[in-house]
Amino acid sequence: MTSVVAFSMVMLATTIFAQDPKIQSDEVVIDRSREAWIDGSVPHALDILEQGLRKNPKAQQLRKLRGDILTTTRRNQEALEDYEAILKESPESVTVRWAKWSTLTRIGNGDLAIAELSRMAKEETNNPLIHLRLAHELRKLDRLEESVEGYKKAVNLAPEMAGWRLNMARALFDILQYDDARKAVQHVLKTAQRGSPIEMAARNLLMITYGATKERGRRHQPIFSPGGTAKDRKRWGLIRHQGWEHFAKGRYQEAEPILRELLSLKPTDYHVSYELGSTLMELGHHEEALALLQKSIELGPTSESFSEIFLDTIFRIGQSLVALERWEDALLHFEILQEIATVPPEILNATPPKETEAAALDPESGENIDVATPSGKIIDKKKLDSWFEKVWQHIPKPEQPTQDANETLPAANLTEIPPDYYTNLAAKKFKPDELFHTRASLMGRDADFSWFRFVIPAGRVMRDDLQVGSHEFIPIDPNDTFPSTQEEIYLVFALVTASYDAIPLTTECYLETSPITWGEAPLVQDQVVMSTNEQSGYFVLSSPKSEWTPGLYRCGLFVGDTVSAYTQSDEVRFRILEPGKRS
Repeated sequence: MTSVVAFSMVMLATTIFAQDPKIQSDEVVIDRSREAWIDGSVPHALDILEQGLRKNPKAQQLRKLRGDILTTTRRNQEALEDYEAILKESPESVTVRWAKWSTLTRIGNGDLAIAELSRMAKEETNNPLIHLRLAHELRKLDRLEESVEGYKKAVNLAPEMAGWRLNMARALFDILQYDDARKAVQHVLKTAQRGSPIEMAARNLLMITYGATKERGRRHQPIFSPGGTAKDRKRWGLIRHQGWEHFAKGRYQEAEPILRELLSLKPTDYHVSYELGSTLMELGHHEEALALLQKSIELGPTSESFSEIFLDTIFRIGQSLVALERWEDALLHFEILQEIATVPPEILNATPPKETEAAALDPESGENIDVATPSGKIIDKKKLDSWFEKVWQHIPKPEQPTQDANETLPAANLTEIPPDYYTNLAAKKFKPDELFHTRASLMGRDADFSWFRFVIPAGRVMRDDLQVGSHEFIPIDPNDTFPSTQEEIYLVFALVTASYDAIPLTTECYLETSPITWGEAPLVQDQVVMSTNEQSGYFVLSSPKSEWTPGLYRCGLFVGDTVSAYTQSDEVRFRILEPGKRS
């Protein structure tokens, strides 16, 4: 029995070693070539690989290494040919696709890079970062409609990422899908902690989607011509005053048919949309009124003159939502007014509204709740509070956010000022309040244009072999997924234009799923200083403690001497998985 076992082991060993020579030979070639490459002898490294490929033309590892080395000599087209040859044989090779995408991105071939990223997204369907990066890159090329699908897939794979949902809302807003954008923001507000940085970012975006700013989305094209036929324009001119007069005097039954005809003659008239919506609200047709009032905001111009009816429109939408018992939606609209348009009672003695201006009336008391000021209309805070009370009778009243370090201190008692108070105050160096958290400052913003042309996470980095001129740093083994045992991750970047001075660049990275709190320290960080005329560089992220914690990581990128929401220029993400795991 022993002799049989021994004989079997000998035969097995013979079989194994009969298969090993090529594998062992390839590994030796790779080690020798990589050693020569690292020592700076690029021609010798390429010669070693050429000899290995002559013996084993189908060796994909040798061809991949040759492609990597060629990228550091700026022979990018030859490198792409090597990568493409591998992908023809093994289209599922994720590492090669990343290398090809990285090369296309660095040489500025945006459309082909997008195509390669799209193929990777189809291969790695469960990787949310692929879809998020694809959406971001599509926005850079103004392919806004396509980018929305990428955001949707990323959010579906990671629904807990509130910032991603806000970015999706911004993408929807930019292609004028205002209603879907508002729904996405409201979804975040329902789960965000009151007073948190995420809630602040969501509320800012919500006001934008409701038309509180001059932004209307990238695809918005203002209409300067009246449109319609000459006959339609003549009819519109004949009945316009009649419709407005009935509306202004509260004769809503008479105003309704005229305003409907006016809107059919000129569907882009935001004033008529507002008047008809208000008329229908007064007549109790709240569902149709909501649609028309919202349409008036979407059609409204991005000029200050639109503020004449904007605040009243928001207020009327809130009133209609109360009538429909949609309490949470009504609360959002009243909170918008509270943030941008309320004044305390002690300054209500202002100039009354003009007679030609439609006043916002409380439907129960009939009192005017508008106060005209030089800056436009504002809402009486006491009147608005009464509507809050109506809403809070049906939903829980939110808790007030706890005071944090960024809130101002109480005013000093002027009766007890020390003699040297003003001298010390003048000598004190003040820091501005941090109104936005760095981890939330880019959420929902149109932040696709920054100092950085690209930022690519990679396992290694090499500098090109040029002897003179500006050098370029090349990401080797680029990817967005790394094992928890990865010792160092490199963020290789290129600036849009060469640095004009010695500019510090900083990155700070956090687990994106961790709560956002003021004063938290980043898990990893790094800083580099770009010299004059430099355009390429990299950050080094060393493994925290013993190894990385599995999860999604977000790194903010900052330009200048300080790290704050105001100096944040861009962001990049990667993920950490357990060794051997890829989904």
